[in-house]
Amino acid sequence: MKTIDVLIIVDALGAVASGDLSGNVYLVDTNKYLGSWNEGQCELHTKCYDGQIIKWRVESISPDEDVNIVKFVGVMIDQKVCIPSQQGIQGDIYWEGRVQARGVTGPYQYACVLSIDGKQMTFDPFLEVINPA
Repeated sequence: MKTIDVLIIVDALGAVASGDLSGNVYLVDTNKYLGSWNEGQCELHTKCYDGQIIKWRVESISPDEDVNIVKFVGVMIDQKVCIPSQQGIQGDIYWEGRVQARGVTGPYQYACVLSIDGKQMTFDPFLEVINPA
């Protein structure tokens, strides 16, 4: 089973100015045309299978702005479907979690908490756990 990479791209200047991530965060994943939807928006639905590994990375559009993932919260965490943890080394930090839905399919919303120059902000995409075809 392939690892799914999710890239979170943040317009940090826009987010700080508006106080909101919803129009200032853009997500893509490596599923391409295989099923994920809402790519390029803040509510990406990443299709995945039970047992699959997902890695999240964040980058700012402006290299002068510091953006980091702080934590994940929400249904995905509360129901223990996927509990990402910080991995990597300085300069290559990412968060990784294994989908452990125990055979239960469906959408699981989560909130990703980001720190933008020390200010915490959230947005809430989805994991969509599906059965193998």
